[in-house]
Amino acid sequence: MKKPLFILALMLSCYSIKAQTNSTEATIRALEQKEAAAVLVKDTVTLSKMWAKDFTVNNPFNKIAKPGKTAVDRTVINELHYASFQRNIEHVLTKDNLAIVMGNEVVVEKAEGGKTGRTIKRRFTNIWIKEGNSWKLSARHANEICAPE
Repeated sequence: MKKPLFILALMLSCYSIKAQTNSTEATIRALEQKEAAAVLVKDTVTLSKMWAKDFTVNNPFNKIAKPGKTAVDRTVINELHYASFQRNIEHVLTKDNLAIVMGNEVVVEKAEGGKTGRTIKRRFTNIWIKEGNSWKLSARHANEICAPE
């Protein structure tokens, strides 16, 4: 009688762990879409809440944006002008208070001076860290996908 109870308890604990992982992944996926939408409309209030104080990004201009306000002010406000931003998550890896998200993005720059906006396809990796009860985007790398030669 003890053996079936032990097996049942083990199965329930495994199910609970899987459910927590699925819940964390769903949370991270939702945060990813919220962050992309905030970048698109330059919502620095939302981004400031979502990004860690030491958020570091290898930005589209081949520069590492220093932690703090620089990432918000320089990259989002002054230099990025997107007409659309689509983020496609391919994989989410979660470990305790760490989540790593990998995938691809398609951004279309705003048309300027009568020219059509350029479409940019890139790969990205975002690293989220749970601070207290909330997840913060701590580091990001994105690079354009080069056309095959």
